[in-house]
Amino acid sequence: MNYIEFRQKMEDFPLFSTKELKLILRTEFNRSFLNNLENWKKKGYILQLKKGLYLLGHLRHAVDPMVLASKMYPPAYVSLEKALGYYGIIPEAVFVTTCVTSRETKEISNDFGKFTFRKIKKTAFGGYEAIGKKELGISFNLALPEKALVDFFYLNRNMLDGSQLQFESYRFSDDFKYNKNKLIKFAKFFENKKVLELTNNFIKFYVAG
Repeated sequence: MNYIEFRQKMEDFPLFSTKELKLILRTEFNRSFLNNLENWKKKGYILQLKKGLYLLGHLRHAVDPMVLASKMYPPAYVSLEKALGYYGIIPEAVFVTTCVTSRETKEISNDFGKFTFRKIKKTAFGGYEAIGKKELGISFNLALPEKALVDFFYLNRNMLDGSQLQFESYRFSDDFKYNKNKLIKFAKFFENKKVLELTNNFIKFYVAG
């Protein structure tokens, strides 16, 4: 099988794992194919995102790293600074794809940049939705705005004091329509007094009414 044939076969599965390849290729998944796979990686025809996970190389400049993140270390969803930047809650461009996971904290770097996966407790793992991306025909997991904020409070709770001055230093948007009930609900997921205190202070400074 040459690369053109392989690309045509994988047209509907541009992001794939080794396990998925075995199911798709069946008897064609053999030593000869694995040798080809290594050669295609060296030539840039295929991009290795991590061990056992690949993307067709022609999509290198067409894919947002957020689309790949939750597939690289599941279960995970994009949150924290990356999600806050996506929603316009913080103004800065965020070049690291920040995620949370219920697994151990991990960092992965590849052709799409750096991905961080920070651990939160399983009872707090939620508050995200699947966002469809037509360029890959797949979806990725993205925190709701309020959950991205509360995740940020939890993972930075030891250096946050809940003061208006400190919140202002992060340049959180005054114009974003934060949902007070969601903020409180997500804060309670963590069963942490400091997180609830930070959330209530944020509500006092940024949520009307």
